[in-house]
Amino acid sequence: MTTITKEWLQQTIAEFENTRDDIPFGLNDDDAKILIVLKRALAALTAEPVVWTDAEELRDLRTFGFCEMFTVEPVSKDADMYRVIPLYTVSQPVPERERIRREHAEWSDATFGDVGPIGPLKHLSKEALETAAEPSDLSEWADMQFLLWDAQRRAGITDEQIALAMVEKLAVNKKREWPEPKDGEPRLHIKEQSAPVIPDGWISCSERMPEDEQEVIVHNKLGYRYVSYFDEHSGLFFDMRGGNQMNCIEHILVTHWMPLPAAPEPEQS
Repeated sequence: MTTITKEWLQQTIAEFENTRDDIPFGLNDDDAKILIVLKRALAALTAEPVVWTDAEELRDLRTFGFCEMFTVEPVSKDADMYRVIPLYTVSQPVPERERIRREHAEWSDATFGDVGPIGPLKHLSKEALETAAEPSDLSEWADMQFLLWDAQRRAGITDEQIALAMVEKLAVNKKREWPEPKDGEPRLHIKEQSAPVIPDGWISCSERMPEDEQEVIVHNKLGYRYVSYFDEHSGLFFDMRGGNQMNCIEHILVTHWMPLPAAPEPEQS
């Protein structure tokens, strides 16, 4: 992927202008338009902010139609630089990350329709387990980021709201007392366990699988157990019967399963 730099823009503009000056009738229409676009890109890349604001003020702008802005110099020494938002007179180039984010949103809407944030959030827990199993697999990290973006967008939560919540939560976390990290796991504090012992009554997936859409109890490699529905078409276990994959969560790394016990008999009155 090519990165457009200020130096490249300056050099390319100079080459176009030299060519224009050497031609009696100047550049043709296409080249003239390219030169205009290059100059606009350079202006955006080298533009300096004219004022500052923050997420709370932008929220007031959306709600009430007005907000406060602050001069660029000097920025208050008390300003939180993580919340300060620069404003420009020239539109800024869209970062690659935001372009990908928009493309994913368009694809997600076209594929899954107008659904809420629950589906992406449920899938996020599945992807987190898969990432924990293969933390060097960047595609798993990408899937988690896509799902987080999608859930946030479908919930109507803005980046500014997330930033404010993170500032507040960080202040809370700093005041808490955390246990000492163990074995490089500061969050979980769980030591590596030996393979779980599978008691009698469990059926190995390598021996036999459940019937299609049968409700069963499953046991996975990490020692977790769930009530699942088996999908014969995909050969996977899900938390719902007959739902689409956007609204279901897959139970991964399943090694064993067992039928559900019989339901209790109703009490006789």
